[in-house]
Parts: sequence; C-alpha cells; structure tokens
Amino acid sequence: MKSRPALEVRYIPTEGRIDLTPELLLPSGKIKLLSYKDYEQFIWDDFRAFCHFNARYGIPTKELITHLNSVINGRKAIEIGAGSGDLGHYLNILMTDSKIQSDPVINLHYQLANQPTIKYPEDVLKLEACEAVETLRPQVVIGSWLTTWAPVPSTFGSNPFGVKEWDILRQVETYILIGNKDIHGDKPLLQFPHEEFYSPFIVSRAKNQCNNRIYIWNFADIKKRAA
Repeated sequence: MKSRPALEVRYIPTEGRIDLTPELLLPSGKIKLLSYKDYEQFIWDDFRAFCHFNARYGIPTKELITHLNSVINGRKAIEIGAGSGDLGHYLNILMTDSKIQSDPVINLHYQLANQPTIKYPEDVLKLEACEAVETLRPQVVIGSWLTTWAPVPSTFGSNPFGVKEWDILRQVETYILIGNKDIHGDKPLLQFPHEEFYSPFIVSRAKNQCNNRIYIWNFADIKKRAA
C-alpha cells in the first residue's frame, strides 16, 4: 500500500477519500478474498476509510486463509466475535458473535463516537464466546481483533463486553488470535506460552501494519509448562 502515515490507532481519515466499496465488497456484503499483494494498489488512507465505513478491522487474505487452514489441520474449528463473517466464511467454519453492537445502548455509544457498527449477517450465529465454545465443542477457536473481558478496562484492548479468553483457552486445544501489537500486545493471556507470528499477508486497518500478528496458544503447552 502507498503512503502509510503515522496516525492514531482509533482515528481513520475519511474526508475526500475514494470509496473502495465496489472494489472490495461482494453483493453479499462479504469482503472479497484477495492476495495481500492486491492491497498494495490502493492508497492507504482510502483503504482505512473503507474499513471505517464498513466496520472492518482484520482483513482476510488468500495467504492468511491458507496459513490458518494449516494450523487448524482438519480439526473442528469455530470463529468467535466473527462480526461481518468474512474470515469464517472463507475458512468454511461456523461463525459466532454476541452481536453486542445491535444493542441500542451500545449502538448509540458507537454513533456518538462516530464509529459505524457491524451489520451482522444471518450466517453468523448469535452466541457469546464462552457459550459458543460450550455449545459447539470445538477443538480450535479463532478470533480476530477481539477485546479482552475486564470488569474495568485494565489494558488498551479490554472492556466489560470483551471475551473471557482464559475460559475459552482452557476448554479447547488451540486458541488463535489475529490482531496487532499496538492494540492487543498487553493482553493478560500473553503471559502464557504461545507462538507469535508476523507476515505481510496479515492485513488490517491498524496504523502500523508491521505490528500485525497471529498469536497461537496450545493448551497442552500451558499444562506442560505448569507441570
């Protein structure tokens, strides 16, 4: 991508930007599955404006889907916090979300912050993350750009409506998070053994693409360390 200015994480420049919706969204509302190299044709601020107006955070790419499928390796997997359902759609796995942004109070909060909300599709099941794991019994759970639960925000990416990630991890074999170190680098779960992976095929709306990451926790590794 061209011209990546140093912008605040939560600020997305939108005035005077080219609308990339025809280039990036399918009629179904799902984002097109492109190679990460395809995003280099777009001006960076135009792309971030697209993400803002369409409530997108992490962007699936062909290479990302191939990599995640290799990690899943045929095991039963679900996505939590699936939002618009792009990632799980291309992984062909069940997608779930609490759909919290549909709540009138939460929706108003987003409006006051000038943040468009997710338009949840029908193929995303309305299930809170822990409920989804308990109901669907996956071996692998995938989340993209998830906030951590905390009764009072204690890290940059935590809030009372976030995911109780430890409760998720202890019920599955593998928990995969796609995010960015600027947003997710202080998650409490990172104190446990995990893998951290960077590649340019991890694309997001973040200001620092070099800080995009895939984090992988295997519960067996944590139990082995604790033994």
